[in-house]
Amino acid sequence: MKFRTAVKIDANKGFINHQHKMMSIGSCFASNIGAYLNVRQFNIEQVQFGIQFNPVSIERNIRDAISGTVDEKLVVARDEHFYHYNYSANHFAKTQAILTNLLRNVQIDFTQGLESCDRLFLTFGTAWVYRLVEQNEIVSNCHKIPQNQFKKELLDLEELKHLYVRLFEDLNSKKPELQIVLTVSPVRHVKNGLHENNLSKSILLLLSDFLVQKFDFVHYFPAYEIVMDDLRDYRFFNSDLIHPNTQAVDYIFERFQETYFNKVTAEISVLAKKLIQLKSHRPSAPSQAQTKQARQQQEALETEILELKSKA
Repeated sequence: MKFRTAVKIDANKGFINHQHKMMSIGSCFASNIGAYLNVRQFNIEQVQFGIQFNPVSIERNIRDAISGTVDEKLVVARDEHFYHYNYSANHFAKTQAILTNLLRNVQIDFTQGLESCDRLFLTFGTAWVYRLVEQNEIVSNCHKIPQNQFKKELLDLEELKHLYVRLFEDLNSKKPELQIVLTVSPVRHVKNGLHENNLSKSILLLLSDFLVQKFDFVHYFPAYEIVMDDLRDYRFFNSDLIHPNTQAVDYIFERFQETYFNKVTAEISVLAKKLIQLKSHRPSAPSQAQTKQARQQQEALETEILELKSKA
C-alpha cells in the first residue's frame, strides 16, 4: 500500500559542488539553504538585505544594489534610529547619513559577490505585500510603523512576469554563466487567511514555472511541493503550524542532495558535517590523551575532505 506521494524531481547531478560560489536571497527558507550548505563547507553567502518575503522587494534590492542606489525617501525614523523600508530591522543607525553608508556597503558586498557567483538561489515567500501609501511604494519591512500608513495588496502575476523577465535578461547579459535556482517557501502565511495563502502561493508557483520555461539558466527546486504534497502532515510543522520543523527541513535537503550532488560532493558533504560535530563536541574534563585523539580525528577528516575536493 502507498501512504505518500513522493515528488518527482529530475536529477541534475553535479549541478552544485564545492567549487561553486553561491548566494541566496529571499524568505527565511533562503536562510535554511545557506545554513545547510555552509555547514557542509560549500561557498555560499546569505545576502545581507535581510529576510525578503515578496518578489518585488527582492527584485528592487537587486536592482538598487547594481545601480548603487539607496532610495532615501524610504528611510524612516523610529525610536531615535533610522531604518529603511526595503531592508531588515537589523540595519539601523543613529543618523540617516550613517544608515545610507551602511546600506551602500551591503550593496557593494552583493555586487562584488555577484561578480564571482555561479549559483543564485531566490526564494519567494508571499505575493501579499504592503504598499506605503504616501510614497506609493511596495515595502519589504514595515518597521512597526502604524498600519494605517500602508495598503495591503496581492501582486499581479503578469506584472511579476514582466519584472523578472527584464531582471533575468539583465543578469544574464552581465554574467552569462550564472545559473538561478527558484524555490517557493513552504512556510504558510496563514495570517492572511488560508484561501489568501493559497492564492499567494499559486501566483509564486506560476511565476516560477513561467521563468523556468522561458530561460534555460533558470531552475526550480520544489521545496513547497515536498512539504505540501509529499510530507503532507501537520506533524512535520512546528507548534505554530506555520513553519516546517527540523525533520521536514532535513528531508527537503535530502531531496536537494539527491537532485544536485554527485557522489564526490555528497561524500564531502557528509564528512564536513561530521567534522563540525566533532569540533563542537567538548568533554567536560578532557584528558590530554582525549584532546590529542580529537585533534588527530579532526586532522584526518580535514585531509580526507581536501583530497576529495581536489577530485571534484
